[in-house]
Amino acid sequence: MKKKIILLGCTGSIGTTAIQAIRDSKLDVQVVGISAHSNQDSLFNLASELGCNAVCLTGKACPPCTSICTYSFFSGLSEMLASLEADIVLNAIAGFDGLQASLLSLKHGFDLALANKESVVCAGSFLFDYARENHRSIIPVDSEHSAISELLKKRDPLEVDTLILTGSGGPFRTLPHEQFSSITVEQALNHPTWNMGKKITIDSATLANKALEVIEASYLFSFPANKIEVVIHPQSIVHSMIRLKDGAVYAQLGNPDMTLPIVNALQQDSVNLVKPLDFSMLSLTFEKPDIQRFPLLGLAFTILERKGSSALAFNAADEVAVHAFLDKRCSYQEMIGVVQKTLERKWEQTPSSFTETLALDAEARKLARSFL
Repeated sequence: MKKKIILLGCTGSIGTTAIQAIRDSKLDVQVVGISAHSNQDSLFNLASELGCNAVCLTGKACPPCTSICTYSFFSGLSEMLASLEADIVLNAIAGFDGLQASLLSLKHGFDLALANKESVVCAGSFLFDYARENHRSIIPVDSEHSAISELLKKRDPLEVDTLILTGSGGPFRTLPHEQFSSITVEQALNHPTWNMGKKITIDSATLANKALEVIEASYLFSFPANKIEVVIHPQSIVHSMIRLKDGAVYAQLGNPDMTLPIVNALQQDSVNLVKPLDFSMLSLTFEKPDIQRFPLLGLAFTILERKGSSALAFNAADEVAVHAFLDKRCSYQEMIGVVQKTLERKWEQTPSSFTETLALDAEARKLARSFL
């Protein structure tokens, strides 16, 4: 019997990759429900293609349909989740909005394949306790964390000394620092190895995305800041590594393709998922990240030491700043400055509920906007 899944954020980069994997018969599942933020036409077209029982638009009212159950907004998403029988939810909703979807999925009794790193960054202080209380599992979908999860399988955690996250370095890895003041939106959106949504592409240019992944890794695998490393790897072939206490390093290698982590999170024992690497043409390089050029990455390690709600504030300020940059209301360097200035506050309160998280997020966004 096919595994039944609910796909949230079906029109984003992760959602479309998952659907392509279904089309290519790499993912053998039955999709019973899907959601999108506002892309109504794509939502209904995908529902028809996939044979879904229900759809939800989380960002606006969803028109009624005689052949399918329709739901609107996050209140409707909760109703949809309550009405469906499924084995797992793939949460591919982008940004802070994905947190509510994660909590609703766990509340309604579903295991969670999580591609929304903001859920962990903003609510890591209670998200995993909430999953345990509901007897549910959280399975990482980010390529780096999926790789670490695979590398840690059947291994005694006491053997592992360090988690090593790789990052491409983005489009400005070798750009002279004095030219950062003239970086354009178009340049920042030109990622050298990955094809992603606009927000995550900008975050990859500033290495804010890698900062979020450092915080996420700490919560997912219970490793402190001083046991997590970042290494720049421009080819994006090595997705992550672990260093054992005896000094040996183990790595997962693969082409820059999100199909593998998505499918691995949803089903086991897949075959022929990705194109094999051709080692005869492969050249891999590694270098230390330049924290002076990319200060948001350095902030991640400070945030893990500070605890409180500083990770939440980092994410909120980054979302505000990135959207301002995309709208050309601030420069690249001003975007970085908004996040840095927001984090100058202490952010000592540790949220223990979605309500508290929502209030702190709103407070951080208001402060971040004051710097624009």
